[in-house]
Amino acid sequence: MKLKSLLIGSAALAAAATGAKAADPIVVPEPEPMEYVRVCDVYGAGFFYIPGTETCLKIGGMVRYQINWDENDDGWDKYARGELNIDARSETEYGTLGAFIKLRATSDTKRTLTRAADWSGLPAGLVNGGDAYSEGVTSSVGLQQAIISLGGLSMGLSDTLYDAALSGEFDNGGGDRVHFINYTFAAGNGFTATLAVEEADEDYDYTPNFVGKVGVAQGWGTADFYAAYDATAEEFALKAIVKADLTERLFAEGIAIYESGINFYSTDPFDVTGTGTPSTLRFGSEWSVGGLIGYKFTPKLKASIGAQYYDNVGHDLVATAFGGDVNYISAGATVDYQIVENFDAKLAVNYGKLDTPAGNVDNWSGFVRFQRNF
Repeated sequence: MKLKSLLIGSAALAAAATGAKAADPIVVPEPEPMEYVRVCDVYGAGFFYIPGTETCLKIGGMVRYQINWDENDDGWDKYARGELNIDARSETEYGTLGAFIKLRATSDTKRTLTRAADWSGLPAGLVNGGDAYSEGVTSSVGLQQAIISLGGLSMGLSDTLYDAALSGEFDNGGGDRVHFINYTFAAGNGFTATLAVEEADEDYDYTPNFVGKVGVAQGWGTADFYAAYDATAEEFALKAIVKADLTERLFAEGIAIYESGINFYSTDPFDVTGTGTPSTLRFGSEWSVGGLIGYKFTPKLKASIGAQYYDNVGHDLVATAFGGDVNYISAGATVDYQIVENFDAKLAVNYGKLDTPAGNVDNWSGFVRFQRNF
């Protein structure tokens, strides 16, 4: 009897304990509040706040496919390029703090052919002694731009401040990529002034190049004036570019350049490939003038035609070799069409004529380009 009572008592005690535990409330932790990506409209479309910060970020770029043609080639040159842009900005007590990165990848599947006979008028040493072929796919991936900015101050790697030209595909205004520090002063009413120190030499000296720009932007268009001094060559270059909207559909552009001698900022009159890759040899010209006129047929379709003349190409170096001045003229026409938003097509036809005391050489070239921007 005692054993039976003990077992019944133990069972009752266990049931009571279990019931007491089940009665305790169940605590479920609340989820962490989620911070959704917020649109940042301070700097224009496409920016958003990096979660947890007050920094605005924009990611964009483009993909381009281009087919080139040249009468001196035996076939088409195919060319592809992709760019990724990263733009970060935030506000500080000293103005907008920015960081910009442009990554570029290019692939060129072409057969390069150099025929000495095609440019027989050029001095020996500027062309190969015979035909030279190079086939295959060449690709490159690199950092095209890396810029830190604070207010009007900027520094990093980018195209030179002097790098500007007309909007055609036949023209050239000189300049290439450099390491730089510059400051832009905005005077109001569309007037700006920029002064830059730039370095293009590698371990040559401690003297930078100096470049200045003064510009004005009004309802009718823009006017920009440039001056550059190459401390290595001890030569300078001057340039003026004016772009104006004559009517709602008709527009015109003009350029004028003067160079004291061959230098880093010299124009390259033979860069008419449309790839935006200047030749490593800058001939330059003592002075150059050019112009372009265009018409917007519809919001999606526009066309332009223009020309640029280069006097005394190569300055005294080439003139001495030829026994007189060498001149060059380039002309071109473009048709731009927006297939859909952010997807454009361009057709360009270019003509170049080299005029030397030994004779003239002319050349036709062109390309078809498709580009998707995002």
